[in-house]
Amino acid sequence: NCQQQQQVLIFQSSIIKTIGQSFKIMSGMASENSWWSTFLKEDVTKDTFTDEQNELFNTYRFTIDQKRIFHSIKTGRNLFLSDKLTDEEIVWNIGVMGVNDAHRGDMRFYRNNVVERLRRYDEAEQRYQWHSGQWTKKAMRVLVGQWTQGLMVVIPGIESLDGSPMIFTKEWYENLPHRKDLPDGFWEYRATIVYPLMARSINLAYPMATRKGLVSFADMTDFDWDKYDMDQKMRNSDLQGVVPNKLRRMISVNPDDRMKKQLEDYSKIAKKYGFVMYDSFDEAVKGEENLLPKELPTWVGGTMKVNIKECLRHLFHREPTALNLMETVYEEMEKNNEICYPKFMQEPQNELQMLNLRSV
Repeated sequence: NCQQQQQVLIFQSSIIKTIGQSFKIMSGMASENSWWSTFLKEDVTKDTFTDEQNELFNTYRFTIDQKRIFHSIKTGRNLFLSDKLTDEEIVWNIGVMGVNDAHRGDMRFYRNNVVERLRRYDEAEQRYQWHSGQWTKKAMRVLVGQWTQGLMVVIPGIESLDGSPMIFTKEWYENLPHRKDLPDGFWEYRATIVYPLMARSINLAYPMATRKGLVSFADMTDFDWDKYDMDQKMRNSDLQGVVPNKLRRMISVNPDDRMKKQLEDYSKIAKKYGFVMYDSFDEAVKGEENLLPKELPTWVGGTMKVNIKECLRHLFHREPTALNLMETVYEEMEKNNEICYPKFMQEPQNELQMLNLRSV
């Protein structure tokens, strides 16, 4: 009898422990599901937001938790954020912090990281004029020159198989002198003025640049260490920390030995940030077959011919003033034979040859 009573007590204790664990789990789940109550008096609904805000959420495919984060920031106190932040800029920063689900479902952690990033985003105004910077004729001339040579081009309608916009680069500096013979500030201007303006325009034109992140594909065959200023890249390495888009995968083909050595030395960082190298275009296509689209542009080794002017038009389709400036600058540069047409660009010569650039 004593043995039976002991077994019954053990059994009852086991049941009580199991119930307690289940209650703890359920309580934790309830707490996670109501995380927003720390920051909001009541949960959000569609009626919480304006029509314009709901349209933004649809465009950027926001989840209910991301809408809660947005509302908690809009109504929050003592966040020390600029009152010049637009709704879309807040959406960008919420979206980019969600790339790869780095928060692992911890919404309070996610929100805190978004607020911290928005503060850095505000600070970027002082250095890069992220909010107020405007496209100038000088900056636009640089951009047109870069894109017509295949440097950091985004093609409308061409994206990774899982929906990320892609940015294609041909590292080619044949028409440039040695970097010591370049004008003072040549690379610095491109890094701190033109790049932030371009990144902002990419965000406006391609919503998934923030929501899902960008995939980069670069041909390094003609990269020239004597012409490119790697020091300025290091000096401005914090730029990616304040620009609200993310390179989630960086694919390089035809690297030289020096590049391979750098990848080996920083293998852990490279893995964390999705940086990979392949010895050839074919190897890259095979290795990234679950990510890359079927067609890639000519300047990175593919066969797809692209009309760069149409790409620029799409880049600025939400910025009428910048679009008009681009059209004027492009026409002037063509007229004065200032646009270089490398053979690898192979632009289509007429409408019938053009790639069907689908709007996104």
